[in-house]
Amino acid sequence: MNQIEIRNLNKVFKTKQHALHALNDVSLTIEKGEMVAIMGTSGSGKTTLLHILGCIDHPSDGSYRLNEMAIEQQSPKALAHIRNRDLGFVMQDFALIDHYSVQKNVLLPLKYMKETKLRKERAARLPALLEKLHIGQKQHEKVMNLSGGQKQRVAIARALINEPDIILADEPTGALDQKTSYEIIQLMRSINQEGKTVIIVTHDPSIAAHCQRIVRIEDGKIIEDGANVV
Repeated sequence: MNQIEIRNLNKVFKTKQHALHALNDVSLTIEKGEMVAIMGTSGSGKTTLLHILGCIDHPSDGSYRLNEMAIEQQSPKALAHIRNRDLGFVMQDFALIDHYSVQKNVLLPLKYMKETKLRKERAARLPALLEKLHIGQKQHEKVMNLSGGQKQRVAIARALINEPDIILADEPTGALDQKTSYEIIQLMRSINQEGKTVIIVTHDPSIAAHCQRIVRIEDGKIIEDGANVV
């Protein structure tokens, strides 16, 4: 089953002087449970593609179906709901609130849930989730006091708290040392092995090597898409 299907996708950023084609006629399908690396140099279009997959940005034209839903037909309110319910985001700079505790950061996505019972059920999972990510003892610690690796584990916990089907990670190891990067990518693999689709944007071949499939993008076009032996 194709969980993600994009067809003939284009993204053009227009200025007064010229138009920049960030994505050029991109077509891609990703099945449920895949772990995919999207690789490319700086400016290749890989982050633009991730933002469109994450319903953060809109394509200039083309189609995007997520779980059989036509994303381009959704209202801004519906897209916000999809981002909160179906997608978890992990960023290079962690995107945490430094003066909040670990607990408060991780529980932030639940603030936007209307279902009170479900919100309470998911909040109750927090201690077990933090233990699983080896930061259980940091629950009440302020994020500003954590190491880079610990911050990224908090970001992963926040991405998982709503139990989304898809995790989107933009250079998740870019700010980490080699040892910590390895630990984080192993966490990503274990999340994938639990059945979640994991899509990682990276320029690092050693990170991409842990994914089942590598999609290479340059100048806004997919130039290679193939299975990887993990």
